[in-house]
Amino acid sequence: MSDETSPTFLFPDLPDEAVIAVNDFLEELYTRFQNHYFAQMHRYYHDEFATDPSSPPPLNDPPF
Repeated sequence: MSDETSPTFLFPDLPDEAVIAVNDFLEELYTRFQNHYFAQMHRYYHDEFATDPSSPPPLNDPPF
């Protein structure tokens, strides 16, 4: 599968083992990042929806 959405960066050909190793590293990094910064991300999205009148109401609010 070739994705040419960013022509300024071309991915080099890598052996299968290297592709798996890089993929595993990136997934672990992403998971640890989310776990570490969960509270900040949660706060950001909560504040974003709380200040946007077009956002849906919280689930615990009655509809009327």
